[in-house]
Amino acid sequence: MPEGPAREQTRAVLQAVAVSVLGVLPAFFVGALAVQIRADLDVGLGGLGLATATLFAVSGLLARPGGRLVQRLGSRRGTALAAALATSSLTGVALAPSQAWLMLALGLGGVGNAVAQPSANLGISQLVTEQRLGLAFGIKQSSIPAATLMGGLSVPGIALVLGWRWAMAAAAVLSLGVLGWAMTTRRDAAGRGPAAASGDPDKGLPRGGLVVLTLGGFLGAAASTSTGVFLVDSAVDAGLAPGTAGLVFAACSVLGLTSRVGFGWLADRHADRSRYLFIANLLTAGAVGYALLSVGSVALFVLGAVLAYALGWAWTGLFHFAVIKDNRAAAASVTGFVQTGLSLGAASGPLVFGVVAQTTSYRTAWLMTAALSLLAALTVRAGRRMVRRSRGLPVAALRRRRAAEPAGLPDLHSPSRTALVPSPAS
Repeated sequence: MPEGPAREQTRAVLQAVAVSVLGVLPAFFVGALAVQIRADLDVGLGGLGLATATLFAVSGLLARPGGRLVQRLGSRRGTALAAALATSSLTGVALAPSQAWLMLALGLGGVGNAVAQPSANLGISQLVTEQRLGLAFGIKQSSIPAATLMGGLSVPGIALVLGWRWAMAAAAVLSLGVLGWAMTTRRDAAGRGPAAASGDPDKGLPRGGLVVLTLGGFLGAAASTSTGVFLVDSAVDAGLAPGTAGLVFAACSVLGLTSRVGFGWLADRHADRSRYLFIANLLTAGAVGYALLSVGSVALFVLGAVLAYALGWAWTGLFHFAVIKDNRAAAASVTGFVQTGLSLGAASGPLVFGVVAQTTSYRTAWLMTAALSLLAALTVRAGRRMVRRSRGLPVAALRRRRAAEPAGLPDLHSPSRTALVPSPAS
């Protein structure tokens, strides 16, 4: 497989990170500036949650047509369009005089996110080589914790000094810079990515398997996104001081960022291991973390937060990597398909969590989240079995391979020795 120029690969990854951050930045900036926005626009907690969910809901509804559009436009034009929409959304939020205007601006941001994710994935798929693909997607999916960090830093850095509207304006200027960068990029790869250059046809995914995997992404996103929205308030409810809760949130964001990159690197190093089993195990570990968040003990809450961020919310890069690895020629289209589940899960999860927490307790809400994460793990495993059956591969590990393997360390990707899978990974 020919090695692409290192400069083009680096540019593709950096541009993918930038446009992915812009896709979700309006929602996370509104969340970070919630106190100031609520006081200025007289918006309640429910109204603010509904406004934030609007971005993800619109993104989920438009993900498939957005992916098809980017597949035709190419990654450079798709990135420019996403940056233009994000700039308009952030500007609209900065000028919002009411909750209705705020929701319209975030809805426009949802259109931008529906274009941003396929553009980022298509650019990576076209220019990054097979040996670095997992790492590239891990870096790209670090955009969400990066966006939460940027939102958090904007509060003391800008909002408390100049006001929340200036913080939004600064984000719009940043988005405008990404638009200029995309417009001055010389050209797209015109579909001649590593997969196309090698002449090896994509394996593809069966429609049924792709639907089940998308459902798993929906459930997993519904569980994990609630963590980013409610962790701080829940930590205070568990007994942490507000300042300490904020520090725990910041530390977990950094931990989530590094774990996504690290797991992407690990997936490249162990290309013969099943990526779907890896994802399912991370979701299972996340369920343990969410259950610990429900206990009420401060020490167990902090441990649960670490597990939830470092493991339970670290699977999204691997998810994109897994589905696109076998669909590199149609990376934008397949992204649009699975992004439907991810975005709708990100929209509905926090809404349901908030209702459950308000009507019952955080304990019940976190237990519900643990159940969702565990159900997501089981769904991803079911999708994997459908994919393997469509390729005529055994669903379970071969007994003779297990017997022939020497004793040693357990497989990090599998909860038991029987979960090992033969190459090729799936």
